[in-house]
Amino acid sequence: MRLLLWTFISVAAALQAGAKPSRMNMDEIDSAIRHFDGSAGLAAVNLGTGEEVLVNADLRFPTASAIKIAVMLEAWHQVAEGTLSMETMLTVQEGDKVGGSGVLNGMSHGLRLTVGDLVHLMIVLSDNSATNMLVERLGTKKIDDRLQGYGLEHTRIFRPTFRDGKPDVYPKLEREFGLGMSTPREMARLMALIAEGRAVNPAASASMVATLRRQQDRAMIPRLLPGAVQVGNKTGTDSEKQADPQGKRGAIRVDAAIVTSEKIRYVIAIFVRRGTDTRGGVDNEGVLLGAKLSRLVYEGFTR
Repeated sequence: MRLLLWTFISVAAALQAGAKPSRMNMDEIDSAIRHFDGSAGLAAVNLGTGEEVLVNADLRFPTASAIKIAVMLEAWHQVAEGTLSMETMLTVQEGDKVGGSGVLNGMSHGLRLTVGDLVHLMIVLSDNSATNMLVERLGTKKIDDRLQGYGLEHTRIFRPTFRDGKPDVYPKLEREFGLGMSTPREMARLMALIAEGRAVNPAASASMVATLRRQQDRAMIPRLLPGAVQVGNKTGTDSEKQADPQGKRGAIRVDAAIVTSEKIRYVIAIFVRRGTDTRGGVDNEGVLLGAKLSRLVYEGFTR
């Protein structure tokens, strides 16, 4: 079932409230999602006006690597609490190395990196080995408890990467969602907390925004936006953990971002799952849908 909601109230309330008409072309947004061969959800909030678009915003989706934002959040919380420093040195062990995205799995074991280095690699290159080192140091349950403390009831990480079927927490959910889960509404809310300086503290939030802006996967939300627009985002790419009745595992594509220009600042989260186009690369239909939705939201907010 598709949920189409708009409102013009404060951002804090907008992320949990009802709807009013908007200048946004909701017919075009709805049509793009309706004609996608899979399931998609969208949440976007204009941080200046509270204007909001929600499409399937309360459905739970796999996050894939987008949940690494929550790992970064917890790292900064532990720094603020004095139990960790961004200068804390960790040593890369052979057992830390896993496949997928990143560079650490191709480097020598014994390499020493700071927590700050690992956060950078985890977000900017989506490095899975760096992610696992941080998750092991920070604690999966602590990351999830922190998310719950922010009122994010459906946003969770279940385990380090590349450890399918061996979760630290919530085994039933891990079987469906894999690395993590969230909803478009909650992921947009998490990005709003960071954008508005309310994640940990203003200094930590500013550092997180700067890191997100260095992220190198620009194929989805930033793809069709004007060059002058600044985008801090984190993507996720995976396949469904459970096959459909035909034995196929659909594609998962996710992107969450803070979008800033001279005239506007907004947050947006786009989730795609069960996509029948399972090709890798930037021209996957789920990625192209996300880019189109991103552009439509931008045009709607800047009219």
